[in-house]
Parts: sequence; C-alpha cells; structure tokens
Amino acid sequence: MKTFGFQWCLLLLALGAVAEDAVPTHLRVTATFIRKDKDGKDEAYAAPQVVTIDGKQTSIKVGSAEEGIDFTITPRVEPDGSLTLETSTDSRQPIMKPVVQPAPSPLPAKLTPKDYPSLHAVLVADKLFSIENAVGSRKWLPLGAKVDGWTLKSYDAKREALTIARLGRSLELVLNKAVIEVTPPPNVVRSQTQTTVKVLPKVRTVIVGTNGQSITVEAEILDFSK
Repeated sequence: MKTFGFQWCLLLLALGAVAEDAVPTHLRVTATFIRKDKDGKDEAYAAPQVVTIDGKQTSIKVGSAEEGIDFTITPRVEPDGSLTLETSTDSRQPIMKPVVQPAPSPLPAKLTPKDYPSLHAVLVADKLFSIENAVGSRKWLPLGAKVDGWTLKSYDAKREALTIARLGRSLELVLNKAVIEVTPPPNVVRSQTQTTVKVLPKVRTVIVGTNGQSITVEAEILDFSK
C-alpha cells in the first residue's frame, strides 16, 4: 500500500513537470491591407506583422482616428494542424460633403453712400487708421485728417474706439474685428464586419472589408523547440 502511494506521488510529480514545461503555441500573423489606387487597381499600403499565441486575440491598427482600420484576429490551432481565424474589422472613413455648385453672382448693385466712415485697422505706433469712406474705398489716415467731411479727432487705445466729428456732431468708430470660425472635426462613418475562416498555415486568405478595401491574412506556426 505504501509502495502504491509512493508511485502515485511520482506520477503526480511527473505530470506537474510536463505541465510546467508545456510551451503555448506561438503564431506569426501577417495582415496586408489593400485598397484601390487612383486607377482602380489594388494597392497594398500596409503589411504589419504580430506574434501571438494560440487562442489569444491581437489587434492591428492602421490609419488615423478619422480614417483607418482596427483589425482584430484570434487564431486557433486545430487538432488536424489547420487554423481557425476569427477576425473583426472596424473601418472609419470621413463623410464626404456633397459638392454644392455656387449660385451665379448677381449683377453688382449701384453703390450708395454710407452715413459715416468705418474703422478697419490701427497702427498705434504710427498713429494711422485704416478708414473706409462712403463708397467703400480705404485709406490710411492720421488724426486730424478728413474723410467724407468727418475729422479724425482722437483715439482711445483701451476701447479701440476712434472719435470723429463733423458739423458739431461726434461719433465713435469701433474697430471692426474679423471673426474666426472654428472648423468642427470631420464626421466619420464607421462600418464593422466579422468573419471566421479555416485555413492551413502559411496559406493566404482574403478578408473582404468595406469602402473597396480588403485584408490578406497569413498565419504561421512558430517552432520554439529548436
């Protein structure tokens, strides 16, 4: 009875040593990303490689946040030596805005005089002011100069206001400032596909994508025992 127990312990120790020495199967996956060029022909624009292990998901990212592909693949080694590849493709592409034809320009209307000039720019150091007159013409003028009968009297730099006077009437012209519009980020359309294929090692298979793109996948079992 003692001998049987001793032999059983030896068997357990041997099985534990085998389990500790077991090395997971490693695979090298090559994904070639293909798209159409300007002539409509297939063009391979990226071919990254990753090393993973049997049954573990790995991710490959190509492109940017606005336009690109996130490709995930989980390779599994089957008992017969073939490979099962579970893949997922997440594609991103900016939404193309429709081209709007500009409306024909109307005939220029007859210019009508304005009631008073406008201030468009200031050179503080030179004390010069860009003034637009009643008919839309601009000139750099100093204090004391006249435009459309108005005299440039004084300038308040803190308020960016120019005082003009005519026939006992005074007005303040506030500096016209350009408005900068912030362009919103481009809208992105996303599409996802999932595919499971069974292939042999080192045999290429094509995963059909979206937007005219495809991915050629090749997996190879690596031998680390040598």
